[in-house]
Amino acid sequence: MKRNQWAAALFAILLFCAGAAVGALGHRYYAASVVNAKGAEDFRHHYISEMQSRLSLTPAQVSQLETILDETKAQYKAVRDSYHPAMVKIKHEQISRVKAMLTPQQVPIYEQMVADHERRAREQEARDRQEEQRHEGSHKHGRP
Repeated sequence: MKRNQWAAALFAILLFCAGAAVGALGHRYYAASVVNAKGAEDFRHHYISEMQSRLSLTPAQVSQLETILDETKAQYKAVRDSYHPAMVKIKHEQISRVKAMLTPQQVPIYEQMVADHERRAREQEARDRQEEQRHEGSHKHGRP
């Protein structure tokens, strides 16, 4: 009977180790496949790195790619700025229409929801602007 107990204990230990190994490998695979881009700059850095490694870009090509990305970003911003007033008007119309369908008790709650959403959007815009300024500052000082 002692022999069976030792065999069962050994089997339990082996099963535990196998489970731990599978868990560790699964976590490693999952962590490697998850996109960790935190923002536009992380995406840009990843994109440039991938282009460099897969296409074997020369330093001159990397510089040209960075210029292209900068110009494209400026074009996107110009288009976004041009339609922004129209989008704000549409947003205000939506808010007015939603308020019109709500009960008097629901309106203050909705107004708070809108204010919270706008505050988060402003905070995100501020973070994006800071990131952009850091990026522009690092380009002026010759850093990528």
